[in-house]
Amino acid sequence: MDLLQLLYGTNIIRIEDEVKKIAKTYVGDLDDFNFTRLNYKDTSTETIIEEAQTLPFLSDRKVIVVEEAILFTGQKETGSLKHNIDPLIDYLANKKDDTLLIFVVHSDKLDKRKKVTKLMNQKAKVIEINEMTESELIAYVHSVLDREDITIEHEALNLLLERTAYKYETLYNELTKLILYVDHEITLVDVQNLVTISLEENVFLLTDYILKNEKVKAVNLASGLILQKEEPIKLLHLIIGQFRLFYQVKILSQQGYQEDNMAKTLKVHPYRVKLAHRHVRQIHLDVLLDKIVLCRDIDYKFKSSYLDREALFELFILEI
Repeated sequence: MDLLQLLYGTNIIRIEDEVKKIAKTYVGDLDDFNFTRLNYKDTSTETIIEEAQTLPFLSDRKVIVVEEAILFTGQKETGSLKHNIDPLIDYLANKKDDTLLIFVVHSDKLDKRKKVTKLMNQKAKVIEINEMTESELIAYVHSVLDREDITIEHEALNLLLERTAYKYETLYNELTKLILYVDHEITLVDVQNLVTISLEENVFLLTDYILKNEKVKAVNLASGLILQKEEPIKLLHLIIGQFRLFYQVKILSQQGYQEDNMAKTLKVHPYRVKLAHRHVRQIHLDVLLDKIVLCRDIDYKFKSSYLDREALFELFILEI
């Protein structure tokens, strides 16, 4: 096994699952003697090295996990502790001990220009933890439910994935809630009643209503989101982002791109591309561009007007 590993990505739960899987493979059952967590932001590099080189107590092997390892990113240090990277670079380049050292970075990219990142790419196993694909999420749901001896209706599974925006972390939490509630089967009604619609899904619905000119539904949904304490300016920026995605997907579609290539090019979740592609097929490019211009106009009014933002936002929904 590689005794130097770096895991990075934005999916916190999947990263944690992978950390535990790797650690258990090396030391077996985890306990306080063979498994230590450190946070890079409040731990000096000297302490990390000392911990790694100290022989395990009451155990043959040990694992050290260094969380929030921002040294591999472009993020600047903001705390009072300032790290001296040089000793750590020297240690990583010449690591001789038997400690499994795992660095965790909660970011979707590393700063590949940094010396320490280049070194890790040479010396360590670097693992990117991506969001699961649709088929992987479906397999995950069935594997979890099989262990609990619970089944799920096909329509219920589809709605569960949609309401959680095909995001593993959200799906994990909502699935846990459903398992506690049901006996032997998860039905469509269970998902409708128990699974919260994500903000991302609500914004998609809102833009869908706008494009279909369903003003009443759009205003009602916008009003409901505001009642849930969502800031109008935040909602507006999410809507702008959605229309921008529609516009980009439309252009790529006209250029012959497939959905998976669109997702890679735009660096967005395949599910968002799938929904966007479905909706823009019958919409002219100029219509989408007009919507983006209108959104930017109202954004300017938000920043320059003294009018009530909630009223201004609802008026925008009626006019767009």
